Amino acid sequence: MSKVKREKVNYLEYVFNIFEKYSIWQISFKNPKDGNIIKRSTKLPATAANLVIVKKEIIPAIVNFVGGKIKEDDSINNEDLILNDFVDNYFEIYKSRVREHTYYRTILYYNNKIKPHFGNKKIISIKPIDLEKWQNNLVSKKYKATTIQKYRSIFFSILNEAVKNEIIKTNPLSLVSSPKIIKEFKISDDDEIYPFSNEEIKIIIENSEDYLKNFILLMFSSGIRPGEIIALTWKDIDFEKKQILINKTITNGKVGLPKTVSSVRKIDMLPLAELALNEQLKLSKNYKYVFINSKGEHIYSHSVIGRKFKELVEKLAINYRPLYNLRHTFASHLISQGEDIIWVSKTLGHIDISITIKHYTKFIKEDEETRLNKIKKIGANFGANIFL
Repeated sequence: MSKVKREKVNYLEYVFNIFEKYSIWQISFKNPKDGNIIKRSTKLPATAANLVIVKKEIIPAIVNFVGGKIKEDDSINNEDLILNDFVDNYFEIYKSRVREHTYYRTILYYNNKIKPHFGNKKIISIKPIDLEKWQNNLVSKKYKATTIQKYRSIFFSILNEAVKNEIIKTNPLSLVSSPKIIKEFKISDDDEIYPFSNEEIKIIIENSEDYLKNFILLMFSSGIRPGEIIALTWKDIDFEKKQILINKTITNGKVGLPKTVSSVRKIDMLPLAELALNEQLKLSKNYKYVFINSKGEHIYSHSVIGRKFKELVEKLAINYRPLYNLRHTFASHLISQGEDIIWVSKTLGHIDISITIKHYTKFIKEDEETRLNKIKKIGANFGANIFL
């Protein structure tokens, strides 16, 4: 059974029913002259843009054909188009521009934060004052300015597409200022990179159990992103070569490509990571994915793990940092111990070493003897031939 979406349109003395069948817009109407019901396929795919064509072009043409009197002012215009209908068409185009998990995440943001307020409004009726109220509502709910800007960006792109399609003349969101990003003063200059200490990690692992314990230990000992961990299958784990293949991620239930091209990588399996995976093997060796839900399928989102991690850390009275800081802890601990920063960068899946240095340079430490020996070594080579 195909999904049918109906809409009634009055045009002069005619009443048209527009409905979707087999993904094509269909039309039915009663001829007022003889009372016969006429049904026709428009042969147009059932998109929001084609719905406008049906209203503005096909219906007037039909009325003209059967002898109705058409006035220029009677034509159906863009004032009838509501946001939800237009967005259906927008996302069809958007899907080809981005990675799959980005596409589904954007739809999720739209459905949760934009659709409840504006979905059933006519696009032409959305005014700057409405958008400012919407934005202020998000601020009042304590959303971060950076998060609000994500929602704004999605809405702005949708409204820009409406401008390009001559549905509205200007983008009303361009007249509403973005919320200011105010950096809070922090005693620590580590910002969001606030690694756990060895003692904290020890306490967290000792007080966790089952798959959560294995997840925490694996992330701490490999630096793999949480979305990449829940996407791991047992085929990605090579215990013999001690390697882990990272070639996918999961976002809101959708399996997609990792964050960047460099994120597709094989990483070395350190002993602690091997321990975590061997323990997890006891729990899920008969399933495809390494970490599974109660149905034996992959975990929908790493936020599920994140919530459990938060509950655990707060229960242990440890200063809370998000799950992602386990990745930062892995990198900062290795770099502070003088390990090869190029190896760390490749393991993390950074585009190049400059990204790693930018985020973790504060953790590069050395004692005074090491520093003096470095000066001596560098100085011996630098300018050595100038005074010969």
